[in-house]
Amino acid sequence: MEIDAAALKRKGFFQQAQKDKYSLRLCISGGTVSTGYLKKAIEIADAYGAGQIHVTTRQQLEIPYIAAENLDALQTLLSDANIRTFIGGPRVRTVVACLGAAVCKFGQIETGELVKAIHDTYFGRELPAKLKIALTGCKNNCAKVEANDIGIRGVNQGYVMYFGGCFGHETRVGKPLLPVLKEKDTVLRVIDYTVRFFERNAAKGERLGKLIDRIGSDAFKKAIEAAV
Repeated sequence: MEIDAAALKRKGFFQQAQKDKYSLRLCISGGTVSTGYLKKAIEIADAYGAGQIHVTTRQQLEIPYIAAENLDALQTLLSDANIRTFIGGPRVRTVVACLGAAVCKFGQIETGELVKAIHDTYFGRELPAKLKIALTGCKNNCAKVEANDIGIRGVNQGYVMYFGGCFGHETRVGKPLLPVLKEKDTVLRVIDYTVRFFERNAAKGERLGKLIDRIGSDAFKKAIEAAV
């Protein structure tokens, strides 16, 4: 059976160390899912995997040990059940977030609605390179927002945004380039300006931080200040 590994990766299936086994990564944005979703994940893990579910560092559920011969049947099941899977590659990834002020006593901002707005608008959008976004509700910084291309931190005056961070083969800390933002709508406009600027100006495989280095932080700051 001929298997297109790149096409499978776009559908959330990642080849394991064992060449005849795949891991399925389900799409979870903001780290919160319903109990019904968890039940379906358990059903899939029991029926197609090895009865295991791994929680990734970016709050996704990953089901390992799926046999190659079961890939077609599982993709049909996912489509029929309307279950979205993680999308890798040069795209906007799922949003990482804490529970924010709705649950956490330290939370300075509400995160759930902001996560949904970002995810619904940008998740899976094709870009020159991957783009990761994270939100944290307070100074405890549980979501490690400076290690993302775009990070948002809640403070008692509003929102602080960080740009150009990453964590992986290279590590860099995102920088706050704007004043504290007071309104959620302003945050969303800044994200939109950033995504569009990145889309237009980044070279293939060039992360946002590298783009900022190449053009200079002043030029990037000027481009996104219009949103404020």
